[in-house]
Amino acid sequence: MSETLHLEGDLYIETFTNNVSNGVIGPVDVNSLEVKPDSEKISIPSKRKGKLGQARETYFVPKPATVTIKTSEIPPVLLAAAFMGLESPINQGAGTLTDLQVVLPAWPKWAQLGKSNIASTGLAINEGATALVMGTDIEVNYALGLVRAVKGSSVADGGSLTVSGTYNAVTGTRIAGNIQPEIKARLLLDGRSIVSGEAIKLTVPRASLSPKKAVDFMSDKPIEIELEGELLAVDGETAPFYVDRPVTV
Repeated sequence: MSETLHLEGDLYIETFTNNVSNGVIGPVDVNSLEVKPDSEKISIPSKRKGKLGQARETYFVPKPATVTIKTSEIPPVLLAAAFMGLESPINQGAGTLTDLQVVLPAWPKWAQLGKSNIASTGLAINEGATALVMGTDIEVNYALGLVRAVKGSSVADGGSLTVSGTYNAVTGTRIAGNIQPEIKARLLLDGRSIVSGEAIKLTVPRASLSPKKAVDFMSDKPIEIELEGELLAVDGETAPFYVDRPVTV
C-alpha cells in the first residue's frame, strides 16, 4: 500500500436545527476541506540554581480542532450559512393589478408596483385619460416590477399614473441574512487516493460552522464561500473526528 496520499472525494453534509436533522445533502464538490487538530503547550519553569528559566516540565492539553471548507458549488443550505441566514420559501401567487395608483418620480428615478414578474401582455399605464406608450413614454422592468419615465417623454417630470395588468407567480427560496450566526453540521468525506486507490473516509460528528469571509456578488471568478468552525465533543463519540482507511474484502 502506497503511503502517498493525494485525495479526491465527495463531501456529504447533514445540518441540524435544535438537534433535529434537516437531512443529508451531497455529494458537494468542495475546493478545499481542512481539518486542523490543536493543542496548548503548558511549561512549568524551574527556579533551581543553575536551571532558572528552563522548563522543569512541559505538557500539552487539547484545544478544539477546527475545520475550514471552501467551495464554489454552493447548495442552498451552504449559501444560507455563508450569509448567517435562514432559508424560507418564496410563494407569490399570480394576480391582477386593477387601477393601481402610482406616483411616478421625475426621470431617471423608478417607482415600484409592489409586485414582481409583471406580465407584459395586457399591461396598461395611464396618466389621467391618456394611455402611455411602452418604450416611448414609459419604461418597465417587468422582472422587478419597476416603472419610470423615458427621458424627454411627456411624463419625464413625473406624475400620477394608473396601472392595470397582471403579474405571474414567483416561487423559490429567500435567505434572511445575518440572523443565524452558526450552523451545526455532521460532515462525511467519502475519499479515495488517486495514487493507490485506497479509500479514505473523514467523519466529523458535529461541527459549528460560520462564514469566514465576505461573499463577492460581482466576483470576476465563480463565487466561492468559505466556512470555518470548531469540532464539537458529542456524547457517545470518543473523538471530535475520525479518519478511516477501510479495507474491504
